[in-house]
Amino acid sequence: MLINNKDASRQTAPMTADPVDHAAAKLPSLLLVEDSQITRAILSRDLSQRYTLHDALDGEQAWELLCANPEIELVVTDIQMPRLNGHDLLKRIRTSPDPRINGLPVIVMTGADDTADRNQAFANGANDFLTKPVDILELQARVNVHHKLTRTIRELEQSRVRLAELANTDPLTKLKNRRSFEEHGAHHLAMARRYKTDLSLLLLDIDFFKNINDRHGHQTGDQVLTQVADLLAEQVRVVDIVARIGGEEFAVLLPATNRLGAAVLAERIRATIEEAEFPVNGAGLAVTVSIGMASLGAEPLDSVADLLAIADKRLYLAKNNGRNRICVNDQGKSNFLA
Repeated sequence: MLINNKDASRQTAPMTADPVDHAAAKLPSLLLVEDSQITRAILSRDLSQRYTLHDALDGEQAWELLCANPEIELVVTDIQMPRLNGHDLLKRIRTSPDPRINGLPVIVMTGADDTADRNQAFANGANDFLTKPVDILELQARVNVHHKLTRTIRELEQSRVRLAELANTDPLTKLKNRRSFEEHGAHHLAMARRYKTDLSLLLLDIDFFKNINDRHGHQTGDQVLTQVADLLAEQVRVVDIVARIGGEEFAVLLPATNRLGAAVLAERIRATIEEAEFPVNGAGLAVTVSIGMASLGAEPLDSVADLLAIADKRLYLAKNNGRNRICVNDQGKSNFLA
C-alpha cells in the first residue's frame, strides 16, 4: 500500500514549507522506493519542494508505478526491501524493452558498510549511490545533477532525431525527400533481389504546373503540391514509400508489387487527383498528373537510379501522348493489353 507523503511526514515532523502546486509548477517526477515509513517521510519532506514524488514500499510496487507513470524521470531506491529488492528492481529497469524505462537514472541507498551491495548495484547499472543515514543536502545535489544530465541527454537525442527528420523530409509536403527515397529504395531493391520478390516504382508529375504558378501564384502552387502529396499518402499502403523528388515531381516505391498491381494503383491515383477539388479563390482548379511506371524483373536494371530512369522515360511518353495518363512500357501504352 502506498503511504501518502503528507500524512507520513506529519507523523514525524511538522511541514515547514508552504504547499507546492505541482501542476502549476510542472515539477519533474521522481520515484522514491523505501520500505521504512520514517525514512520515506523525512526524504519526501525535502524532495517534494522540487519534485512531484511517487512513493513505493518495495520493488514490485515501484515497477508497477514505473510502467503506469511515463512522467517519472528519476528513481531513488533502497536495496533491502521485501518482495522485490533494489538489485532486482534495477535489473528490471535496465533490461526493460521500453527505452523510457531502461534509460532512467537510478540512485541507490545503502548502509555505510554495504560495500558488496554498492558494488552489485553499480554492476546492475546504478548511476550513483548514497550512504544511509542519507544527508538531505547531498541527496538533493545528486538528484539534481542526474536529473539535469538525463534531461540534457534526452534533449540532445530529440534534437538529433529532429535534425535527421529535417534532412530526410521535404519541408513543404512533409513527404520524404529524394535523398531519403533513394536510401529506402536501395534497401528495398536489395531485399527484393535477395528474397526474389516484386518491386515497382511510379513517377508522377503535375501537368502544366508552371501555368498554375504563373496564373494563380506560387502560394496556390504550394497548396496544390501539398494536396497532391496528401492524396498520394491516402492511396498507398504503410509499407510504400512516397516522396517529393523534384519541383512538381513525386515518386512512389511499391515493395512486393508486380507490374499489374502497380498499374492498377497508378490509374487509381491518376483518377483520384483528376476528380479531386482544388479550391482557388472560391473556384475549383483542374489538376491532373501524368505517371510513368517501372518494375523489377520486367526490365534490366542495377540500381534505384535505373528504376527512376525507366519510369522517367515513360513519364515523358505519357506527357507527349496528351498528359493525364499513365504509361507502363516504352511504347507509351497505358495498359498491358493495348
